Amino acid sequence: MQPEFWSRLVHTFGPIVYRWCRSSGVSESDSPDVVQEVFASVARGISDFQRQKESGSFRSWLATITRNRVRDYFRRQARQQSAAGGTEAFQFLQQQADVIDESICGDSIDSPLVRRVLKSVRVEFEETTWRAFWLTTIESQSPSLVADSTGLSVASVYQAKSRILRRLRQAMAELPT
Repeated sequence: MQPEFWSRLVHTFGPIVYRWCRSSGVSESDSPDVVQEVFASVARGISDFQRQKESGSFRSWLATITRNRVRDYFRRQARQQSAAGGTEAFQFLQQQADVIDESICGDSIDSPLVRRVLKSVRVEFEETTWRAFWLTTIESQSPSLVADSTGLSVASVYQAKSRILRRLRQAMAELPT
């Protein structure tokens, strides 16, 4: 790729990728590194990229790469050694799965830390949105069953779950270590 095109690509999509990293819970200090990893992956794979639809195809591809690099980041973080004198929150986070939707479930709901985070985030969402999240994530109901019981579309159920999980990830990342 020609340098001026690459520069334009990074200038246009760099802030978007950075925002995706931050909203996924990557720290402010580590986000630029993850953004760099994303664009390194883009550079390696851009020659194989094929547009699949009229609009949004590249952005979707970029979002997928970003999600994968963010997952890699959290996997690396989970493998790092625990800091001496770490707090209860830090120890709890180290024991959790790579992604919050695996750690916020019916089995982990008894944790005081999880309950506190859930309670603080719940007030930020409408009751129907929260119910869709709760039924799919905590009670493990199928999205189609939840859609029928809440009056939402299946897509809206997935969106509600995603929005709340993203906010929970952010709230967990903001906990003092």
